[in-house]
Amino acid sequence: MKRLIINIFPLVFLCLGFYSCEKWTEVEADDFELKGNTAEYYANLRLWKATAGDRPVSFGWFGGWNGEGASMASSLAGLPDSLDMVSIWGDWKTLTEARKKDLEYVQKVKGTKVLICSFDGYVGEGVTPDGMAKGSQELYDYWGWDPNATGKNEEPNDAQKAAIAKYARAFYDMVVERGYDGLDIDHEPTVNGVPDDLAESTPRMKVFIQELSKYFGPKSNTGLILAVDGEPQTTLSEVGDCFDWFIVQAYNCSGYTNLNARLTACVNHHASTLTPEEVAKKYIATENFENATNRINGGCDFGQEDGTKTKSYFGMAAWEPLVNGKRYAKGGCGVYHIEYAYSVAGQEGFYPFTRKAIQIMNPANHSGN
Repeated sequence: MKRLIINIFPLVFLCLGFYSCEKWTEVEADDFELKGNTAEYYANLRLWKATAGDRPVSFGWFGGWNGEGASMASSLAGLPDSLDMVSIWGDWKTLTEARKKDLEYVQKVKGTKVLICSFDGYVGEGVTPDGMAKGSQELYDYWGWDPNATGKNEEPNDAQKAAIAKYARAFYDMVVERGYDGLDIDHEPTVNGVPDDLAESTPRMKVFIQELSKYFGPKSNTGLILAVDGEPQTTLSEVGDCFDWFIVQAYNCSGYTNLNARLTACVNHHASTLTPEEVAKKYIATENFENATNRINGGCDFGQEDGTKTKSYFGMAAWEPLVNGKRYAKGGCGVYHIEYAYSVAGQEGFYPFTRKAIQIMNPANHSGN
């Protein structure tokens, strides 16, 4: 598959291809001031980031964020310049001065999109005030929620709809107040092992996504991103067009045939609202670097279409989706706990595997042509 290389971005592509720009990143992360000709570089970088969707994007879930310290592994500023989007895994509510500065830097200088990540199991999850336990009457009273007013397979009543609407609005208020770029819903109703009032109810989830789409995603006109990760193939097909991205946990993926099968299932599931091309362009395949073996090797063994072997992170980057005999452009690739491979023994530079994956998806045009 040929990738469109934009002629006006030679500085950006030089940084994509080499580690020489690494020092720029480290310096800028220290003092947050642009010096010399680096202002032009970052301006071009932001323009290139704006082409996300017309090319495959790079993504990561980022944990352990504090925005300060001797190691850049705990700062967003330490991420590769060319990373498109990151989702905060863990505490995203608390914004210290260091975190605020770090967040503002990567957004305004690098053009990186920063999302918050939350489960969606029950009304209030992720945004309920501290101290209110799941399933407690205190929590139900706060949101105005009665889980037994209707069954999980029944249309929610007006009071439940109002509680769901309040829940969706709370996400919006928190994202806007803290200056994030959108919401990443971790939707895993079949694997968490705990009955949920919301995630396991199709009628309730439909209302929830429709309410979220007023504030996030392509239908909102707010510019805020709405992504779903985990099991997009189980997300309601009627509301698939409410999402910007389907982020798939294809952990320990064995090869391209597995990715094609996953994508085909998602295409078939969302056929009522999205074309195969639309599904594929939203589809971001991800590997798991919480796995110690994966993060020191770049993933597990992965079989490519040409018969060669690589590691799964790089295989996802090189993957050219094939659905029912037709090629499609993919959304991109990424990794869970991207920060765990900030430095890797035997590898040069910081985030060596993520930089390589980005380079595979968006090859640098070193001549500027």
